[in-house]
Formats: sequence, C-alpha cells, structure tokens
Amino acid sequence: MKTFFGKQAVAGIALVLTGIAAQAGVPYRNTTYDYKQPNGDVVRVVVDGNTYYAEERTTDGALVVYDAAKKGLCYAQVNATGDGLVSTGVLATNANARLRTATANATVRKQPGLDAAARAARAKERYQKLLGHPLQAAGDKVRMAATQATLTGVSPMAVTTGTMRGLTVLIDFSDVPGSITQAQVNSFLNDVPYTGFGNAQSVRGYFLNVSGGRLDYQNTVTRYYRAKHPKSYYADGSLDSSTRSQELITEALNWLKSTGFDFTTLSRDGSNRIKGLNFMYAGNSDSPWSKGLWPHMGWLSPQFCVNNVCTSSYQISDMGTPLSIGTFSHESGHLLMDWPDLYDYDNSSEGSVGDFCLMGTGAVGPQSTFRPVPPNGFFRYLAGWDTVTELNPAINRTPPTGHLSHTSGSHTLYRWSNPANPGEAFYLEAIYKSDQNLYQPDQGLAIFHVDPQGDNSNEWKPYVQMEHADGKRDPENRVNRGDATDLYDGVATRTFSDTLPNALTSRGTNSKWVNGYASGFAVNNIGTPAQTISFDIGNTAPAGTTYTGNLAQGAEAIHPSPWFEYAGGTIKASLTGPSGTDFDLRLERWTGSAWAMAAESTGPASTESVSYTAPSGYYRIIVTAYSGSGNYSLVVSK
Repeated sequence: MKTFFGKQAVAGIALVLTGIAAQAGVPYRNTTYDYKQPNGDVVRVVVDGNTYYAEERTTDGALVVYDAAKKGLCYAQVNATGDGLVSTGVLATNANARLRTATANATVRKQPGLDAAARAARAKERYQKLLGHPLQAAGDKVRMAATQATLTGVSPMAVTTGTMRGLTVLIDFSDVPGSITQAQVNSFLNDVPYTGFGNAQSVRGYFLNVSGGRLDYQNTVTRYYRAKHPKSYYADGSLDSSTRSQELITEALNWLKSTGFDFTTLSRDGSNRIKGLNFMYAGNSDSPWSKGLWPHMGWLSPQFCVNNVCTSSYQISDMGTPLSIGTFSHESGHLLMDWPDLYDYDNSSEGSVGDFCLMGTGAVGPQSTFRPVPPNGFFRYLAGWDTVTELNPAINRTPPTGHLSHTSGSHTLYRWSNPANPGEAFYLEAIYKSDQNLYQPDQGLAIFHVDPQGDNSNEWKPYVQMEHADGKRDPENRVNRGDATDLYDGVATRTFSDTLPNALTSRGTNSKWVNGYASGFAVNNIGTPAQTISFDIGNTAPAGTTYTGNLAQGAEAIHPSPWFEYAGGTIKASLTGPSGTDFDLRLERWTGSAWAMAAESTGPASTESVSYTAPSGYYRIIVTAYSGSGNYSLVVSK
C-alpha cells in the first residue's frame, strides 16, 4: 500500500501533494499529485494502480514516466514489445490540460497503457523486488496450515493474541525538519481512547476493538533521527523507491543501535525477526510513483541484526498532516498477521471484498482512513480472534439448523466447509453500520467464499470472494468498491443457494464450490439489517452428486479428489460405464497411516454400486477401468 498518512501542501519542493492523502493508500484510483518539473512547470499527475504496478498520466490522459536524463516526468509510450513504458524524451506540461478544460464538453481519453498480461507480469516483478520473494497466490501462506486445520480442527495459523510490541522510527532531514512531535505520534499509535487528527481511535485502539481485546498492539516510538543527507538526496526520482529508502532505514537502525536501544523488547516471529517495523519521515514523499521515497512495504536487504534480533519486512511512509490510522493498520495486517492484500495487483478490478475489509480497500476512503472497517471474519478467525461454528453436517454431526441469528461484532462466525477440499468454505457474519463498521458500504448478512487455491489478481477466482447479494459483482467488474446492495438484508429475492442470485458456474454468485459442484448450502428468510440478524440455513444437497470422466484401460480416477471428510452415516455410490467394458468401483477409508478397503463392487460389467454404513473419518471413491475404456458416470450420495 502507498502509505501517505496525511496531506500537506509544501512550497518549494519537487512534489506538492493535492488530495492524495484523502485516499491514504493503494490501490490508487484517479489519485492526483502535483509534480514540479526541472523547468519549473508544475504538472498535475493522475495515478491508477497500486504499489506493484501503476500508470501515471497528465489530466488530459497522456501517459508519463520519469526520465532520468531529463530529471523529470516525460510523455511515454508503450515499447515495441508491449511489456513496458518508455519515455519520449519530451517533458510533460499542463498546456494540453489547460486547453482541454477550456473547451466546452471536453472529455478525457486516456492513452492506452499496457495490457492485462503485461501489467500482471510487471506487478509480479516489482513484488519480488520489494518483498524479496516471488508473488504467489494469496492463500499460499496459510494453505498448508488450513489443510492441517481441517484435519485437526485447530486454528489454521499460530494465533496473534496478547501484547505485541512494534517499533516506529521517526526520521527528519536538515532541509525538512519534523513538524509532528514524538508525543503526537506516540498518542496516534498507542493512546486509548484517542481522537487526534480526526481519528476514531489509535492504531492500538483499532486492533483492540477488531480483535475483541485479544490483540494489544503497542509501538515504541523513537525520537527523531536526523538523516545524514538532505531529503532531496533520498527522494532522488532516478532511483527505485527501495534504493535510498533502505539506505535511510539502515542508517536509522544503526543510529538506534548506537543509543543502546534494546531490540529484544520487540515482538518477533519464530526466526527472531521483528514483526512490526515501521518508519515515518517528515513531510511528503517528494517523489514520483515507485521512485525515491515513495511509501511502500518491503524486505530490508541486507538484514540488520543486533543481539540475534533481525529485521524482515518493513513499512516506510511520509508523515504529512493530518495523521490517519487506516494505512498503518492495513500494513500492520501484513506485518503482524501475514494477511495478504485482497485488492487486485494487475489493476483489472477492485478485487472482490473491496471496501468491506481492512485488507481490501476498507481503510483508504475519506472516512474509513480515520475509522477503518474490520478485517473480514475469516482473517479474524485465522488470527484467533473469532470462533467458528461449523454448519455442514458432513463435518459437524450436530450442527445448528433451522432459524439462526448472528450479532455484528460478536467475534463468532458460522462456516460451511467443503469436506473434499481442505480450507474451502463459506463464512457468514452480520455487519451492522455502527462502531467499527460505521463506514461499511452496506449492512446485513455477509457471505465470504474462501478458496485456498485462489489468487486475488484473478478477480474471478480470488482467495476471498464476497458473494454480492445483488449478483452484479461490481468490484470484480471495476464498477465500484462495494455498494448498498451487496449484503443480504431481508429483500425477498436475496436468497443464497446453488442457483441464486444466479446459477452461473463462472462469474456467478451462488453456493457452488469452486469446481462447480453443489455444496448443499443455502441461506434464506434473511431478516432486516440490525445489530443481530436472523436467517434460515437450508441443506439443498441433491439426492446424489454426479461425477463424470473418461478412462483408458487400466487407469483409475478418484472422486472427489483427493479425499473427503465424512461425519458418519451411509455412503452410497453408483457407477455406469460403457457397454462391453468392465469398470470397477471401490470405497476406501483412511486408517491413520494408509488407505484401506471399506466396500467394493467388481462385477463382470460396468454397472456397479456400493452402500456402506460409515463411521466418521476420511474417505475416497475410486473408479477403475479393469477392461475396456470410455466415458463413465458416478453418482455419490451421503
């Protein structure tokens, strides 16, 4: 995230920010700043994108990039291979923009930039540069742990509870001294209660609230470190933002070490690396996107270590004024909990959860930057802040049924899990527009679909997808970041099932699993929005789930693959294969160390069936082409 904490108009520097702080963070959407060119011209620049890929244009739609030879922003064009932008060598001006605004009914026509594939490739490249490792699907960090959770029933990650101590280092410069005091920053981060600069609470107060008091995140705030060089040295627009920023960070840490600071007082991960490492410098960034001191999160390389305590990821940002907690809280979600971003890195959408989650865009609006919305319930569960009640009878033998209710902010959740795909589940929670949820786009019953294989740069198969009640998927289509028709709120037509709001297996809104199979999950009779909202859970599982396939002689297939969990009862399976062939059917149960035969049907033809009274456990159904080949159909009911 771009981590401007505030807005400050500063004369006589290379960059004058105008309005960018009102959207304190990324992704950027028509975010503007004023850049002073080497010839003295001040150019209004519009940024669209995020920390990992963005395109900058003048207000008349022309692409610009920083040109090191010209020492300023030049008009740009897509290169011959289509994978990057190159400078034309002509400094950008406001002349065309002034001409356009003076013309009646003028419209902005954006110069085309890179295509989606090229944007995605650039985003991955920059992600690796800043974070020190390749960009993976958003769920990779928790996928193995989530699998373990399904097998053991324990929380999918090491919980993030208790008191945590982060470090915030203040930095100023000989040419830009600090104007916000150490005491003000300390209050901004640690005071409870706190309403400074228009915030609803401090960063500490935010995490106490959204965790139900389970996480007390406090920051040690240093006095100002005066940098060795003037700010203009670090804000050099010809250098990548990680270059001089990391030089400045290393300087500051060595200074702090020289003061005798005890780094062992800070919270660390299992590898003794600091979890909450923050740097705030005086003034504004004074740099174009991704250059100089442009705010970002990155991995310090080489690491700084003292007394066996080392650095890992950090965030660095300009202070500006006023201070707002939104972006600092978002970045803390990365640094403390390892939560991934839920916005779209290739800028083809707004993600899926949009403004409904801290890790989407729920901390960057003009109001939510001062009162961020909570993390989604699934992330709160990962951190150990919320408990979950399982609704799927295939997993929980005695699930709650019928008319249920949920209270917003209760730190409890409902979940319908996929027995055949560890980690995939639908999570339900009430959202009511009060307290921490005051600036949510809507209120009612929220349904989030978690896919452990998801990738948030693929808006149609993300890690966390919000099931929008209106069925429109506006954030995915980049229409908005969420609106007042996205939650289930008592409107009779807003029922969630295998076919509603729409039955599309691709880009639809329904209760199907990601593989297109029915989940058996339905929610209806949803009450009107309130602190506590009621609803009915219906099990719409069909009489049997049908699997189809094609086998060569001697081959076999597992359905559902690789296995499924069953709470106990009768498992039935019926196989129909091609005439003139011999396909066999068997059901296997996991013993704890190996798969063992539970039931089989191996007649001379390809019409087979089994019925097995099964104790709780893990099972798989295998179709084998003993003789012959061709298409088959398997119907399984549980």
